[in-house]
Amino acid sequence: MRVGEIKIAVGLLVIATLFGESKWAHAQEQALREIVVQSTGGQKTLSEQAQPVSVLSGEELDMKSATSLGDTLATEAGITSSSFGPGAGRPVIRGLGGDRIRVLENGVGSLDISSVSPDHAVTVESSLVDKIEVVRGPATLLYGASAVGGVVNVFDNRIPEKLPSKPVEGTFETRGESVNKGRTVLGSVNTAVDSVAIHIDSVASKTGDIHIPGFARTEALRESDPPDYPEPKGRLPSSETQTDVVTGGASYIFDRGFAGASVQDYKTIYGVPNGEPDVSVNAHRRRVDARAGVHDTGEFINAATMRGAFVDYDHTEFEGDEVGTKFTNNGVETRLDMAHKEVAHVTGTWGLQFVGNDFKAIGEEAFQPPTNSRNYSLFLMEDFGVTDSLTLQGGARYEWNTVDTTGFDALVDEDNVGRDFNAFSQSGGSVWDVSDEYSLGLTVSHTERAPNGQELFADGRHVATGVYEIGDADLNIERSLGTDLTLRREEGAVRGSVGGFYNRFWDYISANPTGQVDDNLPVYQFENINADFWGFESQLAYFVKDTNAQEVSFDFQPDYVWARDRDTHDYVPRVPPLRIKVGGNYYDERYARIRLEVQHVFAQDKTAPNETSTDAYTMLNLYVSREFSVGENTVELFARGTNLLSEKARNHVSFIKDVAPLPGASAMAGVRLRF
Repeated sequence: MRVGEIKIAVGLLVIATLFGESKWAHAQEQALREIVVQSTGGQKTLSEQAQPVSVLSGEELDMKSATSLGDTLATEAGITSSSFGPGAGRPVIRGLGGDRIRVLENGVGSLDISSVSPDHAVTVESSLVDKIEVVRGPATLLYGASAVGGVVNVFDNRIPEKLPSKPVEGTFETRGESVNKGRTVLGSVNTAVDSVAIHIDSVASKTGDIHIPGFARTEALRESDPPDYPEPKGRLPSSETQTDVVTGGASYIFDRGFAGASVQDYKTIYGVPNGEPDVSVNAHRRRVDARAGVHDTGEFINAATMRGAFVDYDHTEFEGDEVGTKFTNNGVETRLDMAHKEVAHVTGTWGLQFVGNDFKAIGEEAFQPPTNSRNYSLFLMEDFGVTDSLTLQGGARYEWNTVDTTGFDALVDEDNVGRDFNAFSQSGGSVWDVSDEYSLGLTVSHTERAPNGQELFADGRHVATGVYEIGDADLNIERSLGTDLTLRREEGAVRGSVGGFYNRFWDYISANPTGQVDDNLPVYQFENINADFWGFESQLAYFVKDTNAQEVSFDFQPDYVWARDRDTHDYVPRVPPLRIKVGGNYYDERYARIRLEVQHVFAQDKTAPNETSTDAYTMLNLYVSREFSVGENTVELFARGTNLLSEKARNHVSFIKDVAPLPGASAMAGVRLRF
């Protein structure tokens, strides 16, 4: 990042943060004090968080919903998508992705294999969720050491926790999109029989290959490696998707709690636009969830929630009609969270957790042997109210990890190999209400993450990433010391947050080039390095007018990540560049809701060895919606335009950025019925 860019971004941050009041400053206190966050322990509002947290729900979630979870969150502060085509996009937070980000469904892991490879889809349908919470920075204490980069927690109503407000309520939606000729139909219904709440939902979505501006491959690739088939132009081959999801769940609701279960069948078929012709994935996930909770018990343990999920997952990679590699995973996760009542101004959550995965890859291109992993954990989080304006937060987590593999003799002399790791993580923080308007959140976290099966035992062609991967069975635990400082303003004309972070890693696990070639692919070896990650992010909004009936506001959102190997001074690969987003909102209940935003992504030339740079680009997006009542029901018409300038854009975080640009100009429109 150039010095001039830093000065511009910091200057804009300072000006926006210190911007004075307007005559509408106190028209209505905004929802920072009202939004309840569930992913950080207890029931806390945004203003009570020591860590940076974002909540996406309601109209904003509807506006940003995309084919993949990563693309749904891709314009949030500090978040990008792995972008392995429209069908596979996993959230990347502050330049950290894969196994360092935990994707949860109602507090329990997704238990798919999206963290194994970027071409594996996250099996979460964002069109059906009620809320998405993103915790940035280490969230290892509550959810495990693999959450060193953050947590994405998706909430839905599959297992109802309360009876519906009407005998029958729900949503029906249909929409279409031009850039991929996409069509989506979805619906959900909630009802009750006496004290039993019932939920059913379904979605069917199908898209074709996406339109792109110009050639799919970069000019450098077209000149150095011309294909033996027509150069893709105007349309990205193997970028089609098809997803079908059906879910049913029910709960028994009683005075101080609930108990229920749900079953979901998730199927998706999507193309893999990695430059090879006719590559696709057919994935199928069967998931069973159970959850029960009690609250206001009057005892020392005042509330408790038990969660569990079992997943039977498989997917098959095809090259044309020929079966390539088949992946399977049987996963189970259970956790118990117990919140105790206040004692001497101290409140908190204690818990225990188990996660188990049995993973197999079968086929000529299986780059990882069969692996069994088990994780047992104990954790606690406590809040101490020192004064009315100062709260201290602290916690710890201890994990016992085992990773075993069979039939693996490439790197070691034994057929059966196992590694055991014990990891201990701690965190401390504070929330200081500096004044009625400002609060300051600070966290300091020491985390330890055990290597996973891929990092330990990989040995084969990883076609999706275009490398030959070799693990290291002697890897050390990855350790980090991270700190976050966030200033929030919760009232007045200017609201939002400004923050910075620093993460110092020891034995950071990275796949680095060896300079060798095996099976016509460059060899990458997993190894421990020392690395630093630092950056900033901000979400600021200036409200010109803010009432229940009308809103006029402008927002400003910059973010930046810098990451480097401390020993070699090489940059860490696939780190996003500086981004700045500016938007405006207009809402009048008599007419419509309109949002116009511009995001400029700067060029990224701070690249790792053997990594190509990416050019800057600017995205212009527009969203319009109109609601009106039909009896007791609400009908909403909505339209969204993305990349209206049809910019040629390549996502630096993506493994396939040089062969698969982001979609061109697109128009989406639909109708939503709430009854």
